[in-house]
Amino acid sequence: MLTLSQIKGVGDATIKKLQELDIKSVFELFSFLPSKYIDLQEPRSIIESEAGALVLLEGRVERISALSRRGKRTFTVSFSDNLINNRKLYFSATFYNMPFLHDTFTVGDKYRLFGRLSKDEDRFNIINPQVEKIDRISKLKDIYTVYPLKGIIGQNAFKNILQNALTQIVQTRYEGRLAEVNKNLTDLFCRLHNPKTINDAELARDELASVDLAIVLSMYRKLQDCNQYSREVFYKLQNFRIEDYSCALPYTPTPSQKGAFEDILNDIKSSKNMSRIISGDVGSGKTAAAFFAMALCALSGKQCALMVPTEILARQHYIKFDELAKKFGITCALLTSSISDANRKTVLKRLQSGEIQCVIGTQSLISRDVSYKCLTLAVIDEQHKFGVNERKLLESKGAVDILSLTATPIPRSMALTFYNDINISYIKKRDEAKTNIHTCIVQSVAEGVEKIMDACKKGGQAFVVCPSIVDAEGYEILSIESFIREYGRFFDGFDVKVLHGKLSEQEKTDTMNDFAAGRIQVLIATTVVEVGIDTRASDILIIGADRFGLASLHQLRGRVGRDGSPANCYVYSYTSSDKALNRLELFCEHNDGQYLAESDFAMRGAGDFIGTRQSGSSVTPIFGLQMTSEILASAKIYADNHLKNLSIDELSALTRRSKSRVDAFLKEIGKVTLNS
Repeated sequence: MLTLSQIKGVGDATIKKLQELDIKSVFELFSFLPSKYIDLQEPRSIIESEAGALVLLEGRVERISALSRRGKRTFTVSFSDNLINNRKLYFSATFYNMPFLHDTFTVGDKYRLFGRLSKDEDRFNIINPQVEKIDRISKLKDIYTVYPLKGIIGQNAFKNILQNALTQIVQTRYEGRLAEVNKNLTDLFCRLHNPKTINDAELARDELASVDLAIVLSMYRKLQDCNQYSREVFYKLQNFRIEDYSCALPYTPTPSQKGAFEDILNDIKSSKNMSRIISGDVGSGKTAAAFFAMALCALSGKQCALMVPTEILARQHYIKFDELAKKFGITCALLTSSISDANRKTVLKRLQSGEIQCVIGTQSLISRDVSYKCLTLAVIDEQHKFGVNERKLLESKGAVDILSLTATPIPRSMALTFYNDINISYIKKRDEAKTNIHTCIVQSVAEGVEKIMDACKKGGQAFVVCPSIVDAEGYEILSIESFIREYGRFFDGFDVKVLHGKLSEQEKTDTMNDFAAGRIQVLIATTVVEVGIDTRASDILIIGADRFGLASLHQLRGRVGRDGSPANCYVYSYTSSDKALNRLELFCEHNDGQYLAESDFAMRGAGDFIGTRQSGSSVTPIFGLQMTSEILASAKIYADNHLKNLSIDELSALTRRSKSRVDAFLKEIGKVTLNS
């Protein structure tokens, strides 16, 4: 393998400069991609050029000044430009510290110049441009690449190093199972550093992003295969039918709910342990699928645990499931940190003996003193609120089958690529639940406050969501702190409370309980209220909506109108940019979470879903290139066609020094799919 020291013209001093750019290998040299491409195939007239821009000009030398004898040894060359209608236009080039160029210019000869244009009064000037005689052009043609070198090394010096390395590497004969991929990467690097057209460079970037994702996708699948343990726990299913469960529900399940029931049943029957995610909007009926899995498990003589992030949600689920469980003779219990010591001892004893078949609770379910007789199924609600450790603790207590619920819809294009759609069940929202919330943009916070006050005066409840808890220097946004300072007086006479992540668990639980019970009229909060709680709230004001992804906005909107009655969602944006307003208008027009997830993915990348945000978009882990749905689709094809037979070690070798970023990426993907 070629090293930096083996590249022609690279010595110790140059290696030190490259290391300052975090380039420590030839692979990293090739991975240091241009930040900009400039088309030098067609020079522009000076009349078409703008001051401050990098321009390519052609001109005839009209006059050459004398070379100054002191200081920076300056000289100026005056040019005429007659590219448009043979009209003579003039510009000049000033050269500092380049006395060796003075005698290369001849009056009457034509030259091509490339540099940044400036304007002094009525005259255009270029300082220290690159210059070549028209009849001897070698560099100022085709596509010019610009690298983010931070002044550490010159553009031309860096390009010479890069071209020498490319010349040496293309002569390499690749062998072994990685030969095809390495040759493909080399071809892409050549196209990226020496593109024939800007379009070719863009296509090569997308192809490299696809290869990047394909490598990581293949690693993910290999890890998945390693984690797909053969089933050791078997269920007695002969006495349990989907039809019986459906009839026991207080409503007729939708086709997508029945589809989820079938997916769960097939998982339990399969030879592999279940690892499924149920994705669906607020109000779509995900809990019905969770309860189906729990009933199936209990009626097969096993135990299951449903873990949720808050006590109020645990109580809601317990009340609903207990009513359903009684129809099947299933025993269930509630286990949270707030139950009395006597009740806790009783529940723990009955869990250990197997008398309790289903238990619903918070993280109390994984406390050290909790043991189960035959726990086999763990259901995790709002799974993005829990980490890998919580799941591992449930597994350590016996759970081999994992079912997870999320109301943050996963873009189908991403799901199809990474998970082959095999462990995700989508539940669609009922048609009647899609129309009860009216969403609109307000022009000021004051307008939004006025609207929610009107609702409260009529006996309603409302949320106010702020982007942060306290003010942050340099950000002109309303935090909870500043909102109360500026608008708190408007709520005099109303019961108002604050809810955010820095409160204790008991404070958060008490506040949410009070709000759910109607004892609070206005709840001023951060996005901590994204977690599903049943309330009678009818209005919500989201401040700084431009700072949230569509998926998060949709989650927040789901806090109101949960009983099906008319509700309102008001959003306020700090920016009036077309991009931000287009996103918010899309949010106002659509109440389908899956559609919004796909739209957000198309507009912003996958940041909201896999947590690798960079300026609002997701980037690939190895080369840091933007990820789009099209790139994901081509990555899947490349992985299937070229990487399927490679081992995890061989795939890891392709990630080079990007291993830590790849590991972080895989961890985030694991959080989405619960297969970390």
